[in-house]
Amino acid sequence: MKTYQEHLKSVLSYGETVSSTRKPVFRSSAIFPVIENGIFSTQILFMGYWLKKRNIPEVTILVTLRDEIGSILLRKSLIINEVKAYKIPIISCIQEAGRSNSNFIGSLELEVFSTRDMVFPYPAFVVNYLSEFGSTVVHTTGRIYNDIEDMIGNTAYRVPESGFDIYSGARNNPFFSFVNGVYDNSGKSINYEIVDEDQNVTSGQIQLKKVMPYQSFFVMLKDHIDIDKILGGKKGTIKLQLDFEGFFTRVIAGNFVDNKAVSITHTFYDSSSIKTDSAYLNNPNPELHDSYIFVPLFLENDLYTHVVYYPIYSPSAYLMSIYFYDEPGNCLKKVEEWKSFSETDNLFFTLDINQIVKENFQSEEITRVKGMLIANSWNNKGIPTRIKYGLNVGINNRPFNLPTNICFAPEISNPKILNKPGTFKWAPMLNNSGSEIVITNCGPNKTYTKPANITIEFYRERDNEIISECISLLPHAQYHIHSKFNDLKEFFGDDTGWITISSDNPFVNAWYFDFNYETGVVAGDHSF
Repeated sequence: MKTYQEHLKSVLSYGETVSSTRKPVFRSSAIFPVIENGIFSTQILFMGYWLKKRNIPEVTILVTLRDEIGSILLRKSLIINEVKAYKIPIISCIQEAGRSNSNFIGSLELEVFSTRDMVFPYPAFVVNYLSEFGSTVVHTTGRIYNDIEDMIGNTAYRVPESGFDIYSGARNNPFFSFVNGVYDNSGKSINYEIVDEDQNVTSGQIQLKKVMPYQSFFVMLKDHIDIDKILGGKKGTIKLQLDFEGFFTRVIAGNFVDNKAVSITHTFYDSSSIKTDSAYLNNPNPELHDSYIFVPLFLENDLYTHVVYYPIYSPSAYLMSIYFYDEPGNCLKKVEEWKSFSETDNLFFTLDINQIVKENFQSEEITRVKGMLIANSWNNKGIPTRIKYGLNVGINNRPFNLPTNICFAPEISNPKILNKPGTFKWAPMLNNSGSEIVITNCGPNKTYTKPANITIEFYRERDNEIISECISLLPHAQYHIHSKFNDLKEFFGDDTGWITISSDNPFVNAWYFDFNYETGVVAGDHSF
């Protein structure tokens, strides 16, 4: 793990002083564990954003398909010279390699090469696992380091990976999945800690017989741990100490249900043992929230929204306030200092937003509640720089209750961003069931009054034609885009698409979802 400060410098964050010895990024990469059988399939989604965001005229992507033990089955290159939507179905790669797709587990590596600095060593790809009951997504997780400097820079701290939900019960099969790096890591164990909703901790060790170079793993936790006994039918979380050499520790994690549907997210650093000065920042401006996040709420027709806190933050005391808004951005209610946490309260707990809304609004008012601002006031040591929550948007009373479990970070107040002239975001329109993208406008000011002028462009797979629209968003407002809008349905057809969001306001963000209202499987993630 890098320090947060070094991360900002390495990705040329606005207002940061960049070292003259910074190394340009001419190769960025992602590697995904993939599955293809009679139940699940995998596809990789991306758009030619390098051309639009970085003004790079062309990049080349080297695609490498490997089997489960890491042997290369297929290698080919793609030239990306159009700003459009792209999709790589794994089944087509398997067939091109002349292999059977009846029960395939392996990996797909994508290496992006450019003659111009791409800034980020991890590209904006999305892995999409699908079954007949719904789909699930997460952005780039694992990658193969570019060089020894890259590896050393990202292993300054060796901490466990965590920050996701695991479910017990006969129907559920929680797992984590990864592709090993270039070194043989056989014989090394994975230490774990499971934390339940009563804050009980159960420790143990997972032993994998072989961890060969580029070997792919879907580690089913119930094969190694008595999850049902530990969690007793309830939800928990797990910390994984992945001390593999030459390995980027971010992994995919989630839950299979009945071996018919799946939900995935990515892990995040467990910083609970990190107490150095670099683990904290102080907010120099009392007019700004120390940290905040604006969350779109889905509360009607069996929909629910939960925000999960994980026991992974550098120790610090804080106060949480919650503010509710309608879709146009009007503040409906403020709940100041809703909950306080001491420095020792590093808890695993879930904010049931539906219940909090019921406690604060009359039943006839609930339909107006569309957004929620969580604002934290940190004290003592300052704001922990590595904070992650889980956003669970799901559907009750369906055959499967598989929410999103999006791993996302609240914004840490950074006065430098106040002077940033605008922002550029992009996100996929999955177009599998009921796709929806939510654009929000919310900034760090305790009295936030900045509107946003936004240009939205839509891209599809079959050609580089685009459609666009311009909107304005008031402070704390949100704008919903549905794939079933008549013009978008005709534009995308049955394919996936992408949108770009350009704004004169640096505090515009977006989330994307895909709702299968019949089965209860919900896919989602934050925008790039």
